[in-house]
Amino acid sequence: MILACPSCHTRYVVPDTAIGANGRTVRCANCRHSWFQEPAAPGEMLLTDAAVAAPDAPAAPAVPEAPVAAAPPPASPPPTPAIARAPAETPPSAAFAAPPVEQKVTVTDAEAPLPFRRPRRNPAKRWTLIAAGAAALMVAATAGLYYFGLPSWAQGLGIPGLADEPDLVIELPPNQDHRELADGTIYFAASGVIINPTDREQRVPPILAELRDAQGTIVYSWTIKPPVRMLPPNEKVNFSEAKLDIPRRASQLTVSWALPKN
Repeated sequence: MILACPSCHTRYVVPDTAIGANGRTVRCANCRHSWFQEPAAPGEMLLTDAAVAAPDAPAAPAVPEAPVAAAPPPASPPPTPAIARAPAETPPSAAFAAPPVEQKVTVTDAEAPLPFRRPRRNPAKRWTLIAAGAAALMVAATAGLYYFGLPSWAQGLGIPGLADEPDLVIELPPNQDHRELADGTIYFAASGVIINPTDREQRVPPILAELRDAQGTIVYSWTIKPPVRMLPPNEKVNFSEAKLDIPRRASQLTVSWALPKN
């Protein structure tokens, strides 16, 4: 189709596809005037090249349409008018390129992230760990009881093996430290020697100290913590522990092993 500038009346030859079916705004390369060009009417001549510059794009040099030759005598058919083509520096497809269309990506159900799920726990593994921990605690408790002995609150439980009297000997000196202090308090220190006469290591249990009066009645007692837990063979160890505020009639010391009662 042929375009004519409304301002300077310069004419251009462009293809119908450059204008499109809805028309578009064009600009004159000669006077830089812009106007809206309607689409080509049905039946209008179609050409293949264009010389119309798009808005904000480099303008192509304007080439005015070549003059039309004079009509020959009626006897001869009129010659075809020669139409000059404007050289296009930019291809029409680039000059009138359509603006980019924003694409929207739809996430399907197959591509959507799965909801968070807590991993399932293995109950067999958990119970195995609990059983292993309980077994370790039992072994540690047994070793502790064998090495340290029973606590005072558990001496009456009668655990087999720990209630047996050891093959140890307790020797007491003939005179114990028994006196009245300056403030009138009665002081008594129980001391002695523990001997292992055997050829094997022996566990040393707590010692039960009892104070008796002249008639042999027990008037005061307490438990002495063993100086060592295990006594090597053919070895001995001393023990000593003092008490205050004991009865005045206490005069005799007797000792024995503080073993659980069966």
